[in-house]
Amino acid sequence: MLRYIFVFTMGGLIALLLLRFIPLPAQDLGPARVRTTAGLGGGNTAVLIPPLGQISANTHDTPLTFGIELVQLDIPQLGVAVSTDEGRDALQVRIQRDLAGSLRRTGLVLVVAGTIIGALTGALMPYRKWKYILAAATGGLVAVSTLFGLALVTFDPQGWEEPKFTGTLARAPDMLEAVNRNLGSLDNLRDRFEVASERISDLVALLAEPLDDPAGGTKAILHVSDIHSNPLGVEVTRQLARQFDVSAVIDTGDLTSFGNPVEARIGDLIDGFPTPYVFIPGNHDSTANRVEVGRIEEVVLLDRETVTVGGLDVLGWADPTFTASNQTSTEEGNTAREEEGELVAEAVEELTPDILAVHDERLAEDSYGRVPLVISGHTHERDLRIEEGTIQLVVGSTGATGLGSFTIEADLPYEAQVIYFRDGLPSAVDYVSFKSLGSEFDIQREVLEVDEELVEESQSP
Repeated sequence: MLRYIFVFTMGGLIALLLLRFIPLPAQDLGPARVRTTAGLGGGNTAVLIPPLGQISANTHDTPLTFGIELVQLDIPQLGVAVSTDEGRDALQVRIQRDLAGSLRRTGLVLVVAGTIIGALTGALMPYRKWKYILAAATGGLVAVSTLFGLALVTFDPQGWEEPKFTGTLARAPDMLEAVNRNLGSLDNLRDRFEVASERISDLVALLAEPLDDPAGGTKAILHVSDIHSNPLGVEVTRQLARQFDVSAVIDTGDLTSFGNPVEARIGDLIDGFPTPYVFIPGNHDSTANRVEVGRIEEVVLLDRETVTVGGLDVLGWADPTFTASNQTSTEEGNTAREEEGELVAEAVEELTPDILAVHDERLAEDSYGRVPLVISGHTHERDLRIEEGTIQLVVGSTGATGLGSFTIEADLPYEAQVIYFRDGLPSAVDYVSFKSLGSEFDIQREVLEVDEELVEESQSP
């Protein structure tokens, strides 16, 4: 009996391990021809649309990853389909029908292949008896069909609310919004097919023309920090501001690094920016450099005051220390920030901003529970958490921690975040990162849930 259990288990295990090597035929999805893949993974569904990039999301609970790659496209047919609203609706219906058939064929191929792999596993074992080969084949069949079936049962289109994009920056906003619109509550498998087909049809349609209003009626703010005199960090900021059509850039400090007067010339790169550039100095921005950067026409230097951008009130509080010269130790700087936190909280109570922007989050600790959103930098590591109802967003280094990123040893990412607001409240954030010039951007979207009671309290007299 134990031998049967062993060969049954080995047949299922080997079938699962070799799942990704099973060749699946290309299939039609409307005017597109796609190749599907499946294998052990993190419960993701990924759609690859060359040359736009890849969009993926955590859509199910089982350790199975699905992939859909566009390999051929009938451009004339697609052009006709997306030219009218009726054509788009028909495209979605056709893709929905083809997707259901493709899924059935994929499941059948995987189950048959898993059974064959299990049988071969049993044949290669020392026992080599038909009953053991049959047991191993049954193990492969059960393992693959169970994993595939559970993936379908647990498939949740709401996972597309927080997609990850990898590809060219120019089409990132379009692709993210194409999979993130009109996601309602879904109760049955048919609804899941409808949503999946709608997402795919919108992505395919992007190859013919851009979607209207890709931001989905939201306002967007670009949050950067810790550029540390790296001119490439400023150029990354410029590209993101243009491609995501943001209302403003908020830089939470350490635009410079050592306090040298020559570093203030990085402000010249901000001249001619497509949006207002709100600058909240950090502990590496000397007093002289703060003044010089603040003289640039596009720069709004905030220190203990508010500015309105995109209909949002932003309170900026500059770091009270300058530690780059080592005249002030790290411990002394942290103590000064914690002590000044009380003054920041008093200003928050009086001015009731929508956003509190500081370089080091220590300045905002006394303001938690009094403001909807706090943004900061300083740590060079991303973070998102809720503190007493306040959303705390920390961005990594937009300058890849400075000019050292140009050395071979550095290999650090350039990071920024696009924060979306709907009706004046933060609704989502796209975390953007890339490693080097010419590399593809990784963009991870996360949904933000605002404490509405906190908002009402903070905005009341």
